[in-house]
Amino acid sequence: MTNKPSLNNQNKTQRLVVITLLALVVVVFIVLPNYVSDPWFVDDNQTDFTPPSNTVSPSAAAEKTKYRQDAQSILAEIINVRDRLKEQAVVRWGDLEFRLALQGVDQGDEQYRYGDYQKAIETYQLSLDQLKDLESVAQQELVEAKKLSLKAIESASVTSDVELAVDRAELAIAIAPDDDEAQILVSRASNLSQLITLLAEGRYYSEQNDLGSAKAAYEKAVALDPQHIAAAAELLTTKQSITEETFRGHMSDGFVALNKLDFEQASTAFNHAGVIHPNHPSVQQALNQVASEQSQLLVDQQMIQAGTLAQQEQWQGALAIYQRLLLTDNSLTEAKVRKVSVSVRASLDRQIIALLDDPLSLAESRAFYKGQTLLADAKGFANPGPRLSRQIDQLDKALQASQIPVAVIIQSDNLTQISVYKVANLGTLQQTSISLKPGLYIAAGQRAGYRDSRVEFEVSEQSPTGPIVVICSEKI
Repeated sequence: MTNKPSLNNQNKTQRLVVITLLALVVVVFIVLPNYVSDPWFVDDNQTDFTPPSNTVSPSAAAEKTKYRQDAQSILAEIINVRDRLKEQAVVRWGDLEFRLALQGVDQGDEQYRYGDYQKAIETYQLSLDQLKDLESVAQQELVEAKKLSLKAIESASVTSDVELAVDRAELAIAIAPDDDEAQILVSRASNLSQLITLLAEGRYYSEQNDLGSAKAAYEKAVALDPQHIAAAAELLTTKQSITEETFRGHMSDGFVALNKLDFEQASTAFNHAGVIHPNHPSVQQALNQVASEQSQLLVDQQMIQAGTLAQQEQWQGALAIYQRLLLTDNSLTEAKVRKVSVSVRASLDRQIIALLDDPLSLAESRAFYKGQTLLADAKGFANPGPRLSRQIDQLDKALQASQIPVAVIIQSDNLTQISVYKVANLGTLQQTSISLKPGLYIAAGQRAGYRDSRVEFEVSEQSPTGPIVVICSEKI
């Protein structure tokens, strides 16, 4: 009788244990997953749910933490690869494979939520490998897309070709936005419809034997797409077809212009013909004829022009003409004879002008004597002409004025030693007047303990307008 209560107590204890275990199962498999973070966004530093210390050993907890961190590392790489594939428009060329790989990630997430980290790692790694394989496929798709787009561009003749070229070029640029070839293909494909129209227009004009219009159409096509092989070939063929026609036209234009003594136009026309056939003998013969006739006419015209300038006393211009003629052809006897007399008058004219432009230079003896000599030479011509007569009068007045002294007032402070270079030492003074011929002068001042003073001034009939002040006032 005494063992019966103990047996009942033991049964109650066993039932309590079973109920407790069932409750734990419910918590682990139903409630706990709702509180576990999504592994795509779990913080690496987050710890696993903490089991009762009496059920999980430290080594087991550390192992699970490591598996969890490894899973997070693979997930981070998956995200990077996934984002790169999206940027490469994976949905356009590998959508199914891409979605299957992401489904694998979802499967790994489920395994991760239930704490099967090692299995989740294997699943994640498989998805990562699939995504990396897609990256290799992207490069293959890029090469193929560029190849098909280029082929469609070069052979396009209908709308479907244009659509294919545009579609493949857009796919290539979607996969690799920075790819130079893809960018060029997109640009070329965008102009393809217009290019086809221009090529058709060129062929139509060629059939009508309107080669000029055909060439213009093909040139527009080539300008639109300089890399298009067919357009370049059509243009070359058309140019070759019109070469002879253009050559004969230029030669004809050249002889028409030559008959009109339009040498520039004739040379232009013949040179255009020479561009087409550089070694054609008729071109060189025509150019030689132009040069001969032009040379003779030019000599005649320039001789007349030089004679006119000499009559107008434009000696420098006349001399320049004779010099140019003789440089071209030193056998021109008449030009040689005329040059001698014109040279004398041109030299005299040039020297007189130089003196008249700088009358102050006549203050120097050498310049003054040269002026007197030039004046005498000028007066020696029997028929001086209006220009030389005017120069004779101006030079005579300048020579006379250069010898008339002008009173110049110099002021100082009675402390400064004053001198006028090449004229006189004036000593110290308050004010004095000195007579100077027209010219450029320098007044200098010196004083012990002071910096030298230097004043440049000009003397002419109209100057100086005031006194020349020379004072050493800056102490050393």
